[in-house]
Amino acid sequence: MESRESEIQRDKEAAARLTSAMLHKHYDENDVDTVTASFADPFSWVGAGEEEYCTGLENVLNVFRQFAGKVPKCNLTDEHYDVIEVADGIYVCSGRLWVTTDPSTNIYLRVHQRITTVFRKINGELKCNHLHLSNPYVEMVPGDVGFPTAMAKHSYDYLQECLKEKQREIDSQSMVLHSIYDTVPCSIIRFARKHDGAYELLFANRGTADLMGISVDDVQHIDWSAGYCPFMDEADAKRFADLMEGLRVPGDQASAVCQVRRQGGDSIYVNSVNTFISSDERGDIIQKIVFDITERIMVEKSLARMSYEDGLTHLYNRTKFSQELDGESYADVEQLGIAYFDINGLKAMNDQKGHAAGDDLICRTARHISEAFSGSTFRIGGDEFVVIDSESDENEFRSQVELSLKLMHDDDIEIAVGCSWRSKPCSILEQFDEADRLMYRDKSAFYSSKLHDRRRRQ
Repeated sequence: MESRESEIQRDKEAAARLTSAMLHKHYDENDVDTVTASFADPFSWVGAGEEEYCTGLENVLNVFRQFAGKVPKCNLTDEHYDVIEVADGIYVCSGRLWVTTDPSTNIYLRVHQRITTVFRKINGELKCNHLHLSNPYVEMVPGDVGFPTAMAKHSYDYLQECLKEKQREIDSQSMVLHSIYDTVPCSIIRFARKHDGAYELLFANRGTADLMGISVDDVQHIDWSAGYCPFMDEADAKRFADLMEGLRVPGDQASAVCQVRRQGGDSIYVNSVNTFISSDERGDIIQKIVFDITERIMVEKSLARMSYEDGLTHLYNRTKFSQELDGESYADVEQLGIAYFDINGLKAMNDQKGHAAGDDLICRTARHISEAFSGSTFRIGGDEFVVIDSESDENEFRSQVELSLKLMHDDDIEIAVGCSWRSKPCSILEQFDEADRLMYRDKSAFYSSKLHDRRRRQ
């Protein structure tokens, strides 16, 4: 059977645990129902505030219900409790502890809290009949005169510790962010746009210097007042000025592709993504992320060129020619000349000397036509070429035709040609048909004079 002394000791330990539990539920979780679950009538309470005093269980419960959702989260440390038995089954618990507001609350307070509770054993269970909390901001310590200076200094020191810890976190995060910024393969720039529309450089990563082919220090000395680097042509600069002006509210974003001249003289293509981040006392914060897309552009141009370039002669191909015929490029030109060429004797060359010799004949022909004409030249068939010229007048155009024929005659190339030149109104389809008819008339005459009966047109 448990001795009286053991029972009293167990009750004292229980009173200390209950006191600690009530404090944790109050400060850590703001759980009013659990805090008041052990309260019993009669009950008296003295709170931290000057007016916080109440008796009667129902009255106290009504007061505590008002605390719900209003107590900032706190952390409790260095708890110490002493319990005495003042009468049979009645225990007084006195304690002290440090109460520190959690950093997540953005409230900075750290004080020494004191508490007194009274418990009465009812039907084998401890019930609380009294609770008294001392208010730490009015506590005085030896050496204080007229004001709790030590407590205020302690709270100030705690605030400074919190600020230093926050600064360390910010510095650490900044270091990580900067290290990331300096390793990404792109340019990251931030500006502050002032009220007068001028831009101030706030930040540029190492990738900015690498992209522009300059040193990190040189980046700071560039004139960024327009919101973009000055190493682009006038048309791109105007386009970027309009783009930046269009960023009016946070979240606005716009991107554009342009060419940038690097310090070494070479040019690269970049894609600039510009975002309105926020506004503060510095102005509108604009972030620019710039990617080098030169390789992509070159691949795209190469693919596009392959789609309209003849692989043997590097002239425009039949696909490109068909686009010109079907398009509107020459709908309103003031003048238009079309020359249609067809090599004579290509089949015989292939049959007698092989296709390598035939390919050489085609390439020489293409070179002479390109050299003679200022207009666009197309290879539209195995041995057929077309020139479209909307810039030359009639005399210039026909002089170019004669020059091409002379160049080919000097190179022992036999060729048929048909030409059409008109001033406005022009019709590329009608003129091509006209040049086609004249070319085949010329080819027919060539083969007739050579006693040939070859007929290429089906």
